[in-house]
Amino acid sequence: MVPLLEARGLTKSFGLLRANDDISFSIFSGEIVGIVGENGAGKSTLVKMLAGALIPDAGGILVSGAPAVMHSPADAQRAGISLVHQHFNLIDRLTVEENLVLGRPELRRGRLRFAQLRPAFQRVAEDLGTQLPFSSRVSTLSVGGRQQVELIKALFQDPRLLILDEPTAVLPPNERQRLLQFVHRLKARGTATILISHKLDDLYDCCDRAIVMRSGRVVGQSDLRPGGRGDLIRMIVGAELPLPDKRHGTVGAPALSVKELIVHRDNGTVAVDRGSFDLHAGEIVGLCGVEGNGQTELMQALAGMLPIQGGEIVYTIGKQQVAAQDAAALRRIGVAHIPEDRLRYAVVPGFNLTANWLLRKLSERAFVVRGILRQRAAAKATSAAIAANDIRATGPRARIADLSGGNQQKFVIARELGDDVAVILAGHPTRGLDLRTVVAIRNRLVAERARGVAILFLSTDLSEVWDISDRVMVVARGRLHGPVAVNQTSLAEIGHWMTAP
Repeated sequence: MVPLLEARGLTKSFGLLRANDDISFSIFSGEIVGIVGENGAGKSTLVKMLAGALIPDAGGILVSGAPAVMHSPADAQRAGISLVHQHFNLIDRLTVEENLVLGRPELRRGRLRFAQLRPAFQRVAEDLGTQLPFSSRVSTLSVGGRQQVELIKALFQDPRLLILDEPTAVLPPNERQRLLQFVHRLKARGTATILISHKLDDLYDCCDRAIVMRSGRVVGQSDLRPGGRGDLIRMIVGAELPLPDKRHGTVGAPALSVKELIVHRDNGTVAVDRGSFDLHAGEIVGLCGVEGNGQTELMQALAGMLPIQGGEIVYTIGKQQVAAQDAAALRRIGVAHIPEDRLRYAVVPGFNLTANWLLRKLSERAFVVRGILRQRAAAKATSAAIAANDIRATGPRARIADLSGGNQQKFVIARELGDDVAVILAGHPTRGLDLRTVVAIRNRLVAERARGVAILFLSTDLSEVWDISDRVMVVARGRLHGPVAVNQTSLAEIGHWMTAP
């Protein structure tokens, strides 16, 4: 049988960094193949070459046995290949419908009638099991909603091969299950799927086999036998995972008090409805909720990124008691924020690492004296952070856009957390990261708790919340439930709070 797609010796370098080194594999029609590896292993580079977004330095691609030239995404689409990127390629100011038609041939001919395309887009959405407000701006959508737009755009091409780069990283459990079921329906129709994921459950629940990458090379494959997880993990990381840190802190006085808080979305609807809670020094409070229920707006209001319409937010840092201010003022008193969407709110993708490091450090005399940047000091500090946090980059001059998602996240966390931090607002800090990095970030948060830092930890992964949180709180339809001690509740009760009408 001829493979639907075959990669032969694909190689790609960025300066001195060889991201892919002699990659070869194949996939057949109707097959679901997982590609797994640590952050920086080269997975995203590989699929960008398969989808025409990058041109290989060496090697080639065959489609149905014939050599294929992939010099652009349009070439890949003509060959029947569609890619849903890990980081969305959408224009916020345009509507959902306008984003969906970008790249359509009708635009090149200067003729476009939304009314004619809308029913076809709607059929794809219904097949996916979702509904989208086609006339709404993309900027008003949740992260999960944005991903659905990308999926519909890719599926509208009726691809023979669908490539999904970390598709479940932003999805709550019910939407994840719906997506994986849809991938199985595509398999029954003969569509092949490449699924990139750091979540072993995704591979075992969905894939026929998995290809393992490490340091830009294919190092092995797994047939995903139920008893083979340990071997797969060792193949991915090249060693045993570090042990989880189980230390607890001494719970102190409230470092953050929220009373009767009201926060509106940009469209005027209520995102947080009279929420109240305390966050104490030396504890981790897990924040859960189905995507779009107000948890994003709550975190942004606490970080000074959204105005509040009622109630109060008060930080007590040492002897200071400060009402919520703008984000820069909160950073100066020791409030660290790890945004859930790092590319929109944490970094400037086109800047190098040193420039992005300075975004959080401009008020520090070590880097700015009388309005003059100390470039060497900033570059030296950035290099030290790269080394200390195992960030895979060529150096402080590397563009952050050229790093993998996991290495971007490690950079943001290294920049945000320091000795002066008293409160951490962590929005999905481990989302889309490899196993080793997840353990490292969890251990970092646990270590911060042990030294008395107060941490609000937003995650859709309930098992993760259970592993490191002292108390748990749910946002459902803008209303807060809890916080309640983890040992005084259950996953079933938390799930009921998340989904109850």
